[in-house]
Amino acid sequence: MQTVTLEPLRWQERPARVRIVSGNEHPKAYFQITSPRNIARMAKGRPAEELPRILGMLSPAHHLVSAMALDRLFQVEPPQLAINMREAFLQTQYLRHHLRKLYFFLSAKSNPFADYAIRSSHTTGSLIPDQIVLEIMQCVAVVQEAATILGGRADHPLSAVPGGVSRFLKDIHYDRLSEIAMHCVEFSVNLAKVLRERVFGRPEFMEELSGFRFPPIAFLAMNHKDENLVVRRPEGGETDRIPQDKVFERIGFHEESWSYESFAFLKDKGWGTLGTDSSSGLYFVGPLARLNTGVELEHPLAEQERQLLIETLGAFPHFEAAAAYWSLLVEAIQAAEKMVELCSQDKLTGPAFRTLPSQIGNVGFASLESPQGLISHYYRADNRAIVEDIEILDSSAENNALLCFLVQKSVENCLGRGRSTEDIKSSIEIGLLPF
Repeated sequence: MQTVTLEPLRWQERPARVRIVSGNEHPKAYFQITSPRNIARMAKGRPAEELPRILGMLSPAHHLVSAMALDRLFQVEPPQLAINMREAFLQTQYLRHHLRKLYFFLSAKSNPFADYAIRSSHTTGSLIPDQIVLEIMQCVAVVQEAATILGGRADHPLSAVPGGVSRFLKDIHYDRLSEIAMHCVEFSVNLAKVLRERVFGRPEFMEELSGFRFPPIAFLAMNHKDENLVVRRPEGGETDRIPQDKVFERIGFHEESWSYESFAFLKDKGWGTLGTDSSSGLYFVGPLARLNTGVELEHPLAEQERQLLIETLGAFPHFEAAAAYWSLLVEAIQAAEKMVELCSQDKLTGPAFRTLPSQIGNVGFASLESPQGLISHYYRADNRAIVEDIEILDSSAENNALLCFLVQKSVENCLGRGRSTEDIKSSIEIGLLPF
């Protein structure tokens, strides 16, 4: 029996590795997140108002959803100005996250669109212009500027507090935010045109990406009309709705001895195995899951791009990397359009930026569609607002099974073709990147 460890994997949200165990039987691949975070233990016993700053360690979206949960805990309604600032900040995170993933995809040393003889970490050869790749990160830079204005910091933000946000914007910020938003729309549309011509519109490249396919499983996304979480079967039909306050009653966590990260599953379906049984309680979240709902987008440019995806790949739902990469592009355009709406001066001005809490409840909860996927928080506190219990649902646990599927498939395909260890690692990285 031989064991090969591929570590570290590039571009993962959290440090990860893959262990491949091969013997007389077919090889088994184990995807392992190597930096487990016991945030609950860190948060218990602390004042509840500290949670947004602490949980911002996970991601900026966790900072926002924590503040939303505290709004319920302290029984306050944030002013519309604060809601708009939080939402605008969230859209900057969508753009940062999705554009960086597209940058990694297009500038990877081992991506399927680069001439092997001239691959490097900063160029993709003649198929994708170098200038486009560099402009992606230039756009990310200005989006980070907008995130800093709205959140205090782009990473580990500090603006969201119970009842609203921590401050008004300065007068000099309004024009700059509008300028950044318009630039992002223009750039996202131009990027979409290039990708359609040079990547998504070329059958040979789509065939290369079609190998990164996973078994159809259920997917979870938020219905923004009633803010319930909607579970859909692999064929696309709705099977269940989960109210935000019932998330941790309906979703459980399974532990495996070889994995540092738990596996989220639907309790009513039960935990099956990490096989291909679509009747088990496994599900996934993220940009592809959101587009798999088949709901038309409200913003015209994003909806136009979604329709082009359908014309090329077929109707939703999809379960392959090609659709996942394209969904990043669709959501990037949508986030830019939302920024244009939210970053006007009339949306970011108002008489108050915060409603001060006047009473303390016992329970706070909230769910949010983060760039990585659906996340949920649930807090229980005493009459002094000291945290007694905390539960967090993160996309890492929700997509853990999906990533394991993709890793196993990539390893089997590469070994079947006699690929080298380096090629196996590159294949895994490209397959996991959009999820």
